[in-house]
Amino acid sequence: MKTKFLLPATLFASLLSVPVTLTALEPATLEPLPHAGDIYAPDDQNSPYAEGTRAINEGRWSDAGSIFSKIASQRGDRADAALYWKAYAENKEGQSARALETCADLGRSYSKSRWITECDALRIEIRGASGNPVQPQSTPDDDLKMLALNALMQQDEGRAMPILQQILQKPGPDKLKEKALFVLANSNTPEAQNAIAQIARGQSNPQLQVRAIRMYAAIKGKQSTSMLSDVYQHSSDEAVKRAILQSYLVSGSPDKLMEAARGEQNPNLVKAAIQSLGAMGAISDLSTLYRDKKDTQARTAILNALVAAGPKGSEMLNTIATTEQDPELRRRAIRNLGVTGGKAAAPSLVAAYQSSSDVESKRAALDGLFISGDATDLVSLARSEKNPELKQAIVSKLSIMHSKEATDYMMEILNK
Repeated sequence: MKTKFLLPATLFASLLSVPVTLTALEPATLEPLPHAGDIYAPDDQNSPYAEGTRAINEGRWSDAGSIFSKIASQRGDRADAALYWKAYAENKEGQSARALETCADLGRSYSKSRWITECDALRIEIRGASGNPVQPQSTPDDDLKMLALNALMQQDEGRAMPILQQILQKPGPDKLKEKALFVLANSNTPEAQNAIAQIARGQSNPQLQVRAIRMYAAIKGKQSTSMLSDVYQHSSDEAVKRAILQSYLVSGSPDKLMEAARGEQNPNLVKAAIQSLGAMGAISDLSTLYRDKKDTQARTAILNALVAAGPKGSEMLNTIATTEQDPELRRRAIRNLGVTGGKAAAPSLVAAYQSSSDVESKRAALDGLFISGDATDLVSLARSEKNPELKQAIVSKLSIMHSKEATDYMMEILNK
């Protein structure tokens, strides 16, 4: 039988309890830590339970089993937790049968313990690894049902898929459907991926379409762009289109983002495509768009996207700051240059200040110098500025800059 990747039961259960993100699809390697309420307090670091916890976290399974066995035998407040961690250590040590016996002991001795659920998850993991997975129908708890389904998918997908399809197609809680989708996403088989692709296309379960789009893009990478592009072209749902634009960013597909930025009629989606291009550092594409787009809203989005592009956007911002005829766009380019260029942008910002004829453009240059932390040039401009309003604006910025140059200039003003 072909072996497939299986998430550890305890970790898989924790992923089922939080919203599914793209990072949740990455392989997990960390061991589960104790519940927050059971991590030993600072004044309890030398207790037997704390020592057992350290043994678990350090992978000393034999030591952990012995320590927690002793704690459990004392029947104290943490005896039920100790039995679970004893079973966990036994399973890690390869003693799965003994781990199942320990879990059974937990159920008999502490029938109302919350650690029974943890042992149920461990039991599902052990049964799945042994080739005898727990049947999902026999498990009433939704999270455990998903754990059982995940295990069954690894051993006998032909039996698991109809159950997953039934959960996805029949009326039921959205959270349960999302968890079923997550189980599908952890399978690399064509049948599972086709099922996710159908949902991503909106052919079934439209309420899960956005989540399926993100999962499909994470699984297929650049191979997802052709299908997602087709969905984008035929959809009128803004949320669906936005999810696809985000998927283009994840898969590294600037060409698809350019298509959307050029052809999309919805200004919100045009802005989203432009922002994603900025996050990718696609300066050449943004430059082309800035030249081709004539509306102020799109051009403003491009100027902001150049900030997201980081230092790579500085050169283009500098060019726009010196050539743009629209005063609002020019001022935004000047201000954003201070964000992206840092102190390296100081000469351009000083030049913009000195060459600007309007007060607002000068203020934009001052904002850029302030954002970049350039007290030296601000002091120089303050000394030479004749306009009282602008001089006050410069001094106001210097008064909250914690630098020697700014402090010295404040003292210079006070001593006059």
